[in-house]
Amino acid sequence: MTAPGLESSFDLVDGAIEIETSLRGSPEAIYEHMRGRILSGALPAGSEITQVQAARSYGVSRGPVREAFRLLQHEGLIEAEVNYRARVTSLSTDDAEHLYAMRIVNECLALAVSIPQLTAEQLDELDALVGSLGPDAGLGFTEWEACHERFHALLFAHAGDRTRSMLERWADYTERYRRVYVAQGNIGWSLGATEHAELARACRAADVEGACALLAQHLARAGLTLVAIMNPSHRPLLLQSALRQVTGA
Repeated sequence: MTAPGLESSFDLVDGAIEIETSLRGSPEAIYEHMRGRILSGALPAGSEITQVQAARSYGVSRGPVREAFRLLQHEGLIEAEVNYRARVTSLSTDDAEHLYAMRIVNECLALAVSIPQLTAEQLDELDALVGSLGPDAGLGFTEWEACHERFHALLFAHAGDRTRSMLERWADYTERYRRVYVAQGNIGWSLGATEHAELARACRAADVEGACALLAQHLARAGLTLVAIMNPSHRPLLLQSALRQVTGA
């Protein structure tokens, strides 16, 4: 059951993440709920929220909300303001470039480790997901995002718990930016679908070097496109360096 008043206070849409009554007073549950709304765009950049408003919406005291705000601020998802207010951080060209550069270097390292250990079932799942990631699959963004997240998670499935956790979090952070990217139309989706298919084939062929180059180019294209959309005058030196580090090109 969703906390009373949540929709009106936070302008949530149908399908909002539910918080069980028994967990409603948990700072971690409130943090995860608000984090999900920020990353999904339901709480867009620039939205102002207050501890009083949030506490009333969740039906709790300010204590759990204050801790949830602290966790969100630590992640850089909100900025604290005066009078117990906070604002959802704006999308940043520098932030987008940093995230994609880190993903290029680290996901390719994790992919190189994982390819020799991918099971037949995981390779079959990669192939099946390819069919869901093209513009002709008819999926909305939420469904597409779930398939896309799973596809990339399989690529680093055998990199170890700590590495997987880190990479999954970075992929979460880029969700807000992917929404900007896919809003440009089907061109990005079509190119991405082709690249996903090539990646799946390289994984099945156990072509570590080829798969890593494909993944680096796939992530770099998304990152460079975002940078160009957000700030055409920005020089993406970090992204270019990350791409060179993996591909040598």
